[in-house]
Amino acid sequence: MSVTKAFFGYTRSGETVERFTLTNSSGMSVSIVSFAASIQSVIVPDRDGRMVDVALGYDTAKEYELNGGCFGALVGRFANRIRNSRFAIDGREYQLIPNSGANHLHGTYNHRNFQGFMDEDTNSVSFSFVSPHGEEGFPGNVHITFRYTLTEDNALLLDYTAFTDKATVINLTNHVYFNLSGHDSGDALDTVLQMNAGKYTPADDHNLLTGEIADVAGTPFDFRTAKPLGQDNFAAHPMLKSAKGYDLNMVLDAPSMTQPSAVAVSPKTGIRMEYFTTQPGTQLYAGCNIAKGGVLPGKGGAAYRDYSGFCLESQHFPCAPDFDHFDTAVLRPGEVYRQSAAYRFGVE
Repeated sequence: MSVTKAFFGYTRSGETVERFTLTNSSGMSVSIVSFAASIQSVIVPDRDGRMVDVALGYDTAKEYELNGGCFGALVGRFANRIRNSRFAIDGREYQLIPNSGANHLHGTYNHRNFQGFMDEDTNSVSFSFVSPHGEEGFPGNVHITFRYTLTEDNALLLDYTAFTDKATVINLTNHVYFNLSGHDSGDALDTVLQMNAGKYTPADDHNLLTGEIADVAGTPFDFRTAKPLGQDNFAAHPMLKSAKGYDLNMVLDAPSMTQPSAVAVSPKTGIRMEYFTTQPGTQLYAGCNIAKGGVLPGKGGAAYRDYSGFCLESQHFPCAPDFDHFDTAVLRPGEVYRQSAAYRFGVE
């Protein structure tokens, strides 16, 4: 196992961007750049032993700074949507800065350059920072640590911790896009996906949750039996039509770090990815708007288009502050926010 660090470039304001590479004894490697703590590459063997990079990304610091797609980025303070950019805690209302129409989406962590700290003993790199009180309208000085670890059994672990000095809401995730046939192989809609998720949260045509928790049975959102991601991606369902495909919160049956909540396989390479999380929800995103109908230049000369990659984003439910029956996203002084996720790779 090894952890290395290299110069990657400069931001427009002159900050140094670094790239950290984690490697295990099997030859799997993961590179993370300090801008947005972004996963730049995930290189794993396919069924023939060929090493394949299965994560979408960029070659330069400048591209990450302009990254509208959040490729591989840490997002927060609240991943996904907050309706009308406001929420209340203990009767006090907080107004956020709208950044998605009238709503608040993800936050600004994906626009920051972080300082990384390597740990060779655990084959990991960590990023720690303070999100100040009042940032984007959120209350509380929140101390956040985000750690990537590469294990000997080809798993990339993501661990998040946070604490605050004032009651706030928090929902962190990572926005890595995968294409298990290779990041430069075209669309990922032939990926065969199985999810242990018997329910989902319906949304309106602005992807804002209605508060309902519905059964997947009889809908295009039923992945309890494995099927290609593209099989029902364009089905005649209002949520699929408004989002141009899958972009919804799946309610996991039994989130766990010991049993996978989802398994994805490329029929082309045989690369298999198991997904684990401690969070109750996962945003299944088919990359419907990666290039906004055009072409987005990626690393190594790749031409990314819509559906070139998919995301499985661990999360509290979107719009969680609106609904008391959702798992709470409130963090109070004296409490510690903890969540973990993992992507473990193999072949079949």
